[in-house]
Amino acid sequence: MKRMRFPIVVKRGSCVVKIYRDRKPTGTYYRVAYHLGGKRHRLHHNDLQKAIAEAEAKAAQLSRGDVDAVQITGRDRLVYGRALEAVKQFDLPLDAVAIDYSEARKLLHGVPLIDAVRFYTRHHDGGIRRKAVADAVDEMIAAKRARGVSDVYLRDLRYRLGVFKEAFNCDVRAIGPDDVANFFDRLKLSPRSYNNFLRTLRTFFGFGQRHGWLSKEADLLDRVEKRSEKRLPVDIFTSSELVGLLKNASPEATLCVALAAFAGLRSAEILRLDWTDIERRPGFIEVAAHKAKTATRRIVPVSGNLCHWLAIAPRDGARVWPHSKDGFFKAVRRAADNASIIWKQNALRHSFISYRLAEIQDVNRVSLEAGTSPQMIFRHYRELATPEQAQTWFSIVPIAAKNVVAMTTKGSMT
Repeated sequence: MKRMRFPIVVKRGSCVVKIYRDRKPTGTYYRVAYHLGGKRHRLHHNDLQKAIAEAEAKAAQLSRGDVDAVQITGRDRLVYGRALEAVKQFDLPLDAVAIDYSEARKLLHGVPLIDAVRFYTRHHDGGIRRKAVADAVDEMIAAKRARGVSDVYLRDLRYRLGVFKEAFNCDVRAIGPDDVANFFDRLKLSPRSYNNFLRTLRTFFGFGQRHGWLSKEADLLDRVEKRSEKRLPVDIFTSSELVGLLKNASPEATLCVALAAFAGLRSAEILRLDWTDIERRPGFIEVAAHKAKTATRRIVPVSGNLCHWLAIAPRDGARVWPHSKDGFFKAVRRAADNASIIWKQNALRHSFISYRLAEIQDVNRVSLEAGTSPQMIFRHYRELATPEQAQTWFSIVPIAAKNVVAMTTKGSMT
């Protein structure tokens, strides 16, 4: 076997790479040396054949002018080869893969890319079907309508979910917690309206999860917090203010005022009230589930003084208020203006609950009649009126002349 002489010289054209041998107590090493850009470069190997292969590769690269390749070490070439093999199945250039990875890591703010991919897979695979937000909203509203929820609730859903679907022209499963948080940040609403949006979207996302459009593990409201609602004092009318309203209201509006003041009906319930709802059960007003705000049917007793207002009320069709919603609110506000009374929103219903509670001292019974919870009554209506004030309130009756009101003691609801 021919003895090798060191340094071994490997030439390609005018390019020269040399291999030196170093003997040390720890073993024999081989240095591959070459010059590039005026600087000497050395690579170390403990195997002569690897050193020769390295030298031949460097010499060939130098002769071709492949400067970048020359600077790749043996370890770098190994890494490069593994990287090429890893992305080979995707038919993508290695630099494009590296750029995508870099951009993804920037967006993830330190979260490992594989964790983000697992999260995405959890929420988009496993049978999660594609469903456009707009279609999902329409389907939920149709399902609620089929269940017989009230028109008021349906209008609320159409409004709030309509705003949401305008903001998200995508599939339900494509929405993330940050997207929802940003949506709420853009809402310029009072705390109560903000919380109503929150409640509606919680219902919507639950509907999407049950129908397989959103992962059951997804919590899209994770970064949205309920806002604290400042409790405003409840306003009620005095008996003299109510007399002023009744005297100055149109004949049709007079009955609506009386229904709110003496039966506690909400404005929306009065607008949907038919005469048959009053006549079906003598002595009671039936508020059907589809006409009530809470979608729950209730029976409201007719007080002795309300009987008198019903007796003189004009009838022009099946509805108690036969005109438009806007016309209704304009009529009651016009009565307040004519009576020089400051109109208080919902104060007629608040007044009924307050005076009724003072009259019978029974929270549960009042809650049933008013269609609200005992907790709401305890929170807002206790100690707003005295029994004496209640007696005066439920004694307001009309006398023979049109729109003239007297306050005399008549039958009560007790």
